[in-house]
Amino acid sequence: MGETQQPVRERFVADAGIAIGPILFIIAILGILAAAIAAGSGSFTAGTSSEGNSTKAAALIQIGENLRVGMDRITMENNVTVNNVTIGVNNTTNAVDLFSPTGGGVTIPSISLANDATSDIWEYVWAEIPGLGSTAEERVALLNVPSGVCDQINVKANSLNVAVANYDKIAGMTNPVTNNDLGDLTGSWPAALTSKPIGCLYDSTNSKYWFYEVLYIQ
Repeated sequence: MGETQQPVRERFVADAGIAIGPILFIIAILGILAAAIAAGSGSFTAGTSSEGNSTKAAALIQIGENLRVGMDRITMENNVTVNNVTIGVNNTTNAVDLFSPTGGGVTIPSISLANDATSDIWEYVWAEIPGLGSTAEERVALLNVPSGVCDQINVKANSLNVAVANYDKIAGMTNPVTNNDLGDLTGSWPAALTSKPIGCLYDSTNSKYWFYEVLYIQ
């Protein structure tokens, strides 16, 4: 009788199963990254919001400066007294119109940066602001804006820190939407904005934040 043949058993390769290690490592790394992203999402959102407010503030400051340049053009080059300057979205053809090519030569400013673009409009009022000119009233452009944008306007235009900007309040301010003559604001004007021809303030009476640009100083 011949020898009984023993079945040949296959040997496992020495590194069999070692691939699971890198896979588990990658899964662990992905878990760590997911946790980090989740934790940082709040700060990312806050940073984006702050950057948006800063960009909007810069755009509003530029719009205000354009309006002031237009007022200078119409009063100095066209020799129109400030009391005779017409400011209105429907006044765009005469030499006394701020938004006329033959007048101030500036375009009607957009309301897209307002706090509520569906209802807010640019207001053009008279007001006596402390530290500017005589006791005669200045011609001022106003726009209701979000509080975060208000802070950034004061940071950029007047080098105020955000903490100070948050406390720039004016009490007892007549609502410019219903009255275009705000009168003497000396008694309640925020000290940080005294003598500042551009800035933003909190109107505590009407609970609004107003970007302002002085168009003409008397």
